[in-house]
Amino acid sequence: MKRNLLLALTPLLLAPWTALHAALPDPNTCEELRMRDGLPNFFAKLAAGGPVRVAYLGGSITAADGWRPKSFAWFKAQFPKAELIEINAAISGTGSDYGACRIAGDVLAKNPDLVFMEHRVNGGGGYEAKSVEGIVRQIWKQNPRTDICLIYTLSQGMLKDLQAGKQAWFGDVMEKVANVYGIPSIDLGVEVAKREQAGSLVFKGDAPVAGKLVFSKDGVHPGNEGHDLYRDSIARSMLAMKTLGKAQAHPLPAPMEARCWETATLVPIAQIAHSAGWQPVDAKNDAVYRDDFGRTDAMLRGAMKCGQAGETITVTWTGTTLGFSDIPQGSNMVVEVTIDHAAPIAIKRVQSESRKRYARFFYLPEQAPGEHTAVLQVKHLPDGLCFYAGHVLIIGSKH
Repeated sequence: MKRNLLLALTPLLLAPWTALHAALPDPNTCEELRMRDGLPNFFAKLAAGGPVRVAYLGGSITAADGWRPKSFAWFKAQFPKAELIEINAAISGTGSDYGACRIAGDVLAKNPDLVFMEHRVNGGGGYEAKSVEGIVRQIWKQNPRTDICLIYTLSQGMLKDLQAGKQAWFGDVMEKVANVYGIPSIDLGVEVAKREQAGSLVFKGDAPVAGKLVFSKDGVHPGNEGHDLYRDSIARSMLAMKTLGKAQAHPLPAPMEARCWETATLVPIAQIAHSAGWQPVDAKNDAVYRDDFGRTDAMLRGAMKCGQAGETITVTWTGTTLGFSDIPQGSNMVVEVTIDHAAPIAIKRVQSESRKRYARFFYLPEQAPGEHTAVLQVKHLPDGLCFYAGHVLIIGSKH
């Protein structure tokens, strides 16, 4: 009833957080489980015993051999009569912004029944609320009976806030979206923070500590026992929500964010106008492409490259924002982008990863809604290096 009242007053969603929201969970505080409308469609399909598809959308913590396969194994053991199918849609180093652009192909094309969204650690690339809400709206536009569950992992810098009962950065943005759309959230960091504060857990350590669980080596990525804690938090939460709610289509209110990323998409460079100097990348043999192949192939499928400055990519689209995925190399690689004949924007594509040539992505400044043309020109290439381009990230639609 509380959420229905909120949905009935959707024009107020564009106003600041007011007393109207006091009855909903406080987005600035943290709890292990906030059930909201639960996952009734997902549990109904599990009970029916037919194919049930579980998608995991997130970054490296989700990509790891950790909470994702552990939770999926728990589902299979808990619901042996159901045919469970995993959709692994995790790419390291990516947050809700990149997730919003790729969810159509990486997740929705596979018809998920439940989508886990793990984005708190990696954030939203400066488009936090717009991208989180965009993911939710894309999912429910494709199938309003698909359930969604927000999953909050943590990094060391979040510990003190969680131990004080405060929501960690970006979590409060996701919680505000969850309140409006009735989406449950599970904060895997609450139990970890509690144990660290009690002295039974070491958050970061290189060696075993007698009588204590060492959670991670780097302060971000859990070890096996840390991932067990994550799985157990999910299991507790799932059992608590098992009988909550009635299976039905999720309502889709007016957007909270007028420019939310509900039309975000990826388009391969090969399908975009480009000058003659671009060549397809040989994904099986190209040394740069294969240096960090898992992440690179996930982000640059269908990539092209050029070996000289002056080559261009031209994109005409209707919408607001444009981005590109690429493989920066060296320290002085530069591209220049002109939007609608305005002054060009110089963008340095510096490779900060010392061990591997790490695929990345970048966005151009947001434009007013409408038709735009952007021309990317490779302005400077270090000697002997190529510029690799994978996808155009479009918030809107390509012409």
